[in-house]
Amino acid sequence: MATPAHPPLSLPAPQETHIWQLYLPTVAERCDAWEGWLTEAERSRAQRFVHSTDRSRFILSRGGLRYLLGQYLNCSPKSLTFACSAYGKPSLADNPEGVYFNLAHSGQWVVYAVGKTPWLGIDVEVVTPRADLKTLIQHCLTAKEQGALPAFAEEQLILFLKYWTLKEAHLKAIGLGLSYPMTEIQIAWSPQPYLERSVSINETVKDWMTALWWPDGEAIAAICVEQSCGTLKTRSFPV
Repeated sequence: MATPAHPPLSLPAPQETHIWQLYLPTVAERCDAWEGWLTEAERSRAQRFVHSTDRSRFILSRGGLRYLLGQYLNCSPKSLTFACSAYGKPSLADNPEGVYFNLAHSGQWVVYAVGKTPWLGIDVEVVTPRADLKTLIQHCLTAKEQGALPAFAEEQLILFLKYWTLKEAHLKAIGLGLSYPMTEIQIAWSPQPYLERSVSINETVKDWMTALWWPDGEAIAAICVEQSCGTLKTRSFPV
């Protein structure tokens, strides 16, 4: 099935970060077409997934990224080339427009952040029971955060995932991912989440903006971006 043409998207203003949400069942029939945009290395990686659902999720999330950036840059999705940092954070290899992005997927959801700053990260997690929740809490939350967890298991899981998505979004924003211990980051609420203790990497970024939202009733998403680019615009995927 051919992908329909859409008018090019306007690039984010310097103070803006655009958030896009893609619900995978809405584009499932485009898996074959979007796979054609991937590099040989990406297609090879996709074929290594044992389960077809995981394979399709990878293809659609990467194809969706190419589709989205192609709309911003008014170019073919197949023509885009990417680079990765030492910790695996992707970026455009050829980037004259200064466009930066981040993406995450879980379950049926993919979320993308696009802006004019490299200091942005996004995460999404489906709310499903974790058999190792107690261990995750000990390894990922500070003593203060652990003390804020409610007693009931379901409420505890939801608050833990809020902490987790916010922390992972922050670590992705600075380009370190899960190589950095989450217990070095502390989230507080007043009532909106903010970084009470963040990762200090240089003097470029001192203030961060964070936000949480629910793409649907079963998934939690979070974004972290430098404060000067903290005007958020959330949109449904343009297909």
